[in-house]
Amino acid sequence: MSFKSPLLIVFLFFSIISGIFAQQQFTGTIVDSQTKEPLFGAYVFIKNQDGETLQSSYTDFDGKFKINRPIIKEFLLELSFIGYQTFQQKMTSPEGNDLGVFEIVSDGQELEAFELSADALTGEVRGDTVAFNANAFKTRPQADADELVRKMPGVVISNGVIEVQGEEVKEVLVDGRPFFGDNPAAALKNLPAQVVLKIEFLDQGSEEAKLTGFDDGETIKTINIITKPDMRAGRFGKFYGGYGTDNNYIGGGNMNFFNGAKRLSILGLSNNINQQNFGGDELGSLESSSGGTSDGLTVGELPGITNTNALGANFSDEYLGEKLKVSGNYLFNDRDNVLNRTSSREYILPDDSLQLYNEDRNYHTKTQSHRFSARIDYEINEKHALVLRPRIGLDYRNSVNLQDAYNLYDENTYINRIQNETSSSRESTSFANSLNYRYKFDKEGRAFSTFVYTSKYNSDSNSDLVAVTTSFQDSSIDSLIQFKDNKYNSFYYNAGVRFYEPLSEKSRLRFGYRISNNNSDTRQDVEIQEAETGLIQVDSTLTNRFENSYITHRGGAGYSYKTEKLSFYTNINYESANIDSDRLFPGFENTKKSFSNFLPRAVINYETGEFSSIRIDYNTDTDAPSIGQLQDVISNANPLQLSSGNPELEQEYSHRLFTRYRIINPETNRSWMFFLYGNIRNNYIGNETFIASQDTLIQNDVTLAQGGQFTKPVNLDNYYVFRVYGSYGFPLKFMKSNLSINSSFTTRNRPGIINGQLNNNKNTSYRQGINLSSNISESVDFNLSSRGTFNWVRSSLQESLENNYYTHSTKADLFWNFVGGVFLGTSVNHQLYTGLGDEFDRSILLANMDIGYRIPPSNKTEIKLTVFDLFNQNASISRNVTDVYIEDVRTQVLKQFFMLTVTYNLRRFGGYDMAL
Repeated sequence: MSFKSPLLIVFLFFSIISGIFAQQQFTGTIVDSQTKEPLFGAYVFIKNQDGETLQSSYTDFDGKFKINRPIIKEFLLELSFIGYQTFQQKMTSPEGNDLGVFEIVSDGQELEAFELSADALTGEVRGDTVAFNANAFKTRPQADADELVRKMPGVVISNGVIEVQGEEVKEVLVDGRPFFGDNPAAALKNLPAQVVLKIEFLDQGSEEAKLTGFDDGETIKTINIITKPDMRAGRFGKFYGGYGTDNNYIGGGNMNFFNGAKRLSILGLSNNINQQNFGGDELGSLESSSGGTSDGLTVGELPGITNTNALGANFSDEYLGEKLKVSGNYLFNDRDNVLNRTSSREYILPDDSLQLYNEDRNYHTKTQSHRFSARIDYEINEKHALVLRPRIGLDYRNSVNLQDAYNLYDENTYINRIQNETSSSRESTSFANSLNYRYKFDKEGRAFSTFVYTSKYNSDSNSDLVAVTTSFQDSSIDSLIQFKDNKYNSFYYNAGVRFYEPLSEKSRLRFGYRISNNNSDTRQDVEIQEAETGLIQVDSTLTNRFENSYITHRGGAGYSYKTEKLSFYTNINYESANIDSDRLFPGFENTKKSFSNFLPRAVINYETGEFSSIRIDYNTDTDAPSIGQLQDVISNANPLQLSSGNPELEQEYSHRLFTRYRIINPETNRSWMFFLYGNIRNNYIGNETFIASQDTLIQNDVTLAQGGQFTKPVNLDNYYVFRVYGSYGFPLKFMKSNLSINSSFTTRNRPGIINGQLNNNKNTSYRQGINLSSNISESVDFNLSSRGTFNWVRSSLQESLENNYYTHSTKADLFWNFVGGVFLGTSVNHQLYTGLGDEFDRSILLANMDIGYRIPPSNKTEIKLTVFDLFNQNASISRNVTDVYIEDVRTQVLKQFFMLTVTYNLRRFGGYDMAL
């Protein structure tokens, strides 16, 4: 309460004086000179006599803009929009704030010449924003926006991840508004390419930058889709259903209601062929991957084979004359997952010795998730503005895990075997909320802001374990029946204030302070049932009560300098952090640690030419150990692989460097990009692993069988990762296609301790890729890609041991629209794995093929027959390299099936149905 009360007083103080002053801003409207239609997304610049940009903005849905008045009396107003002639006008001390309506002229002759020749691309580059005209790319009439975006320079879409010039896209906007939350794949998959006017790729600034105009160097890669003006009011969507062999099925669809700023999207999905999120293909992804959860319309995908039922909604609108903007998402996802997985590990031991671990697992997991998130932007008046972002999550999970594993000295000499069955359930709730508030003073550039972020997480889980361990050395058998209940609670807040002071038209200072605290506690109760008597009693060695508090204070100053071509930001913070941990049971033990660090930051952006720029970003940060890493209590979920925390852990300190140089010429459709990334961590939280040569007591209480492993986290140095990436894209005029070539080199060193000796596991890889996408016509469309990766793995404990391997992936997609509505589509994916060993080396040819018919004259309804995995070779293989072992994994995947699907596309704009 001592911190929140002063913060509330400051907020109320500035709210009371909100009506005293008025920030001076120009307003205006930009329209097409012929149609008088408003132009959304047109750029507005105020420049000085030397042509340097002083202020910038862009128009909203109604073609209106707001831009801060410059301090100078004489300036140049510049307006630009793709496909239109640039408008410039000198202005001298205009009276009033409304500049009126500006009519800009369409550059129709140049656009027509481009579309006929198809050898140039109409577009433009504005700082970190690159915009492309959608008409310059040919897609099939029924294509979604993802098919359009993947044809643009530097774009790669793979397994639901969208990369632009090597950087992952984190958000998709439609006409400048959030669309489908934090799920870019779903946003592109559920918007037809037919409605797109242009695509913008930009480095979107942080909430602080958008509210205050202070460039703090924080950006996320964003795609902004500008829709066609005549398609911003209407209904459109897609509905599909299919049934096939082996009782495989899919059904779902999406419905979108657009009416200017008011937009509502509803989605549904039900299938048993692995499509777990709305951003996937109609027949699911070829192989699933695990991942974390998101606040948007997505969940972390489960490997294996999954039945999914999901419902989602996305809403956005504007109120109070565009001052209040509201958007929100809701997701319900219910999944039934079966996973069969085989893995083989090779542990790296001192003295050139090895140990093997082979495991078969069978999981059956049922999960149910609810996600809600919203965003509220409220520009109270010209002085006051705030952004509110609440998030709520509810998750339920039940699973049964069967495990059969062996420890071996070599392929023929067994040490022991573990067979166990674990039944578990978990319920969790989460709530998070962020509030950003900004106040502008009379003096241009002077401002005050505050932010408060809070999150609350609770989980309640239990598990029943039945395990049998067999020793091949003495033929002994040991059994375990265990019952575990675990409750975990955490509350986190992060709050701060910032003050901004202008030094000139181009430079500003920022002073800031923040406080954060992460309070968490866990309660673990473990009971053991004696096999002979059936008596159940508390196991005091595994039962635990633990509380942890991690509080930080951070204060510092920053400087920002910005011209039309150069922006520079630097900041220095001083951070004081304290960890206070209490083990309450068994036995009380208190651990306190204090840390203090200087945290510098510097970011430089420089436009080296009309279409080229360079960005250099150096950052430092700290990372505290989690409550699980601090708990000195043993986990025996797998009796052959015990683990515990370490209360002596210290925080990590990391250095990160990112350098990017790019050239993107939208007029010639050529792009070149190079970036260098480096990360060095001091006090890296790695692992210390003990592999028992005989039965051993761990912490004098728990028996670790011969060949078993005991792991706990420790602080280590010499962790680093470096990556170099380059790509070059250009058009192939003779075949009306675009070619992109990319290369990357990555090296990572991960330190660990094995049986008391330091091991540095170094993994180096070189990747070469090539992508070819057609731009021929709406009737013929193809995409070809090939990517090969060499991997070199070296361990300092056994330098003579080689674990080099090579993987190669080649994919070809073809769509051919015959005369009369008949079409043919095929997707062929070849995977090659070598160097993994006889059991895992594979050459896999995965082919999907479909033939269909679109019913004329509207072509809205299509009937399609698909064969999945034509040659019945689908497989999922991967290699994991850690500080202790190298592991090869093979996972169950979908096999061959046939399916008949019916799809209906709805397009209704301006009161008329549109044919496709």
